[in-house]
Amino acid sequence: MWEFMTGRRPFWDEHHDTNLITKIRDGLRPPIVTNAPEGYIELMKECWDSDPCERPTANDIYKRICILVRNEEQNSKNQNPTKIIESSDNGPVATNNPGAIYESRHLSSMINSAMSLRSSRSQSINLEKVKRKFEDNNDEV
Repeated sequence: MWEFMTGRRPFWDEHHDTNLITKIRDGLRPPIVTNAPEGYIELMKECWDSDPCERPTANDIYKRICILVRNEEQNSKNQNPTKIIESSDNGPVATNNPGAIYESRHLSSMINSAMSLRSSRSQSINLEKVKRKFEDNNDEV
């Protein structure tokens, strides 16, 4: 939905690697372009829910987009359509990012690697906190 709204692929400026997977799992989403038909952005955000069970079904998305289209047609008749504003946030990107890969591939190993990296970083941060706390306690003695 974001690509359809902006004319760009999500994360076009990022390397498609384990770091991006980790960022997305931590809540990273593409920037919201505000000039969209009423209800479109809300629907898109629902599709981004981290819990797949909370996301709308394909049938729900279809029905809601049909309603959005009907509303836009009505707005057009009332001379109040949503206008597309030329912006640097919209349209294709002229630069090519060799780290962005747009072809089908198995991601299971990359996701496992990202989760392992995330877990080891978390353990490292916790060890550092314990070490500082231990050093602080020794300084007081």
